[in-house]
Amino acid sequence: CRIIQRLLEMCLAEQVHDLVELLLGQFSEISRHAYGRVVMQKLLQHVAREQQPRVVELVEQHVSELACHRHGCTVICAALENGDLADRYRLAEMVLEDSNQVAFMAGTRHGRSIITNLLDLSDGSGCQRLLAILKGNPKLGKVLRCRSEGGDVYC
Repeated sequence: CRIIQRLLEMCLAEQVHDLVELLLGQFSEISRHAYGRVVMQKLLQHVAREQQPRVVELVEQHVSELACHRHGCTVICAALENGDLADRYRLAEMVLEDSNQVAFMAGTRHGRSIITNLLDLSDGSGCQRLLAILKGNPKLGKVLRCRSEGGDVYC
């Protein structure tokens, strides 16, 4: 896995094009693997422009299964941090559509990183939706420490 990560970091896009295609062919399985998820995170950071739409499409197709998986969460987090801003906003909206999914993620280590990214990408209404979901779950009301323009807000 580390060799693949270094290839993605160091090689030109045309040099790793076939490798990226191979990885994307098994996107879901690799993303849910303990070490494979790190490869997918690197891929999301270094993917060539012409392959980026396919990567975004795969993340969107598998968002529900990745969001509820302890390793898959990290891939969603990387997708929310990298790439085209419009794609990141669309992905954030997709994640917020399922309140059970959001509540699950907020209760996991990697999922909380997604919640933080959602807050960073959200406008005021997105933040309010997220807070309503989390406050509605008694176990999670005090788990999340969210950001706002005026400083930290404790739920």
